[in-house]
Amino acid sequence: MTQPDWWYDDLKQIGLDFEDEAEVATYDARQGGSIDADRALLTRLGVTPTTAMADIGCGTGLLACTAATMAGSVRAIDVSAAMLRAAEARARSQGLANITFEREGFLTFAGSGDLDLIVTKAALHHLPDLWKAVALTRMRDALKPGGRIYIRDVVFNCTPDAVPLTAARWIEDLIQQSGYSRADGACHVREEHSTFGWILERMISEAGFTLQERTHDGVYATYLAEAPG
Repeated sequence: MTQPDWWYDDLKQIGLDFEDEAEVATYDARQGGSIDADRALLTRLGVTPTTAMADIGCGTGLLACTAATMAGSVRAIDVSAAMLRAAEARARSQGLANITFEREGFLTFAGSGDLDLIVTKAALHHLPDLWKAVALTRMRDALKPGGRIYIRDVVFNCTPDAVPLTAARWIEDLIQQSGYSRADGACHVREEHSTFGWILERMISEAGFTLQERTHDGVYATYLAEAPG
């Protein structure tokens, strides 16, 4: 479908270049994820063999492939073709047949109200705030009544007057906790679109979700919310 000239192109990449094979090859190590942690998360989120779910911003498919061993069906969605190739290779190596791969973003993925769960980790911040709000309404509409979203992302948990201090602390925490370089941390703050917790939480509520859980862990926050019934 042709979009108007003011529509945001969510297939373009900002910040780090995730079409770069070197970035893809080191992605899992830099993100610090693990199969055990993802399995524990998915169990807590109530994933069963009847669950239909999507992972938006799936990266190399670590969580999506773990989900495919537990859920009925999984849609692995990412804007990076290189990331999706890595995710597909992971799925093939595990013999997974109930997972599909889509080169789409929050604003372009197809949604028809048939999903029980949407998970998105470290991806929503790639959209400016206006388009985060649009993305949240699209995820709401892609879920069954009472379906849930789980968001984990970089979120500034402070008031606006603390912005300069927060940016500096975020970069230092990124270097110390995640092993990221200063250049990568600076690129995130300068070029990507992480927002304040109080803004994101309001967006979630205004999209019609009921916020069930919220936690802040250093520079990251997690939100679990339920779509209208």
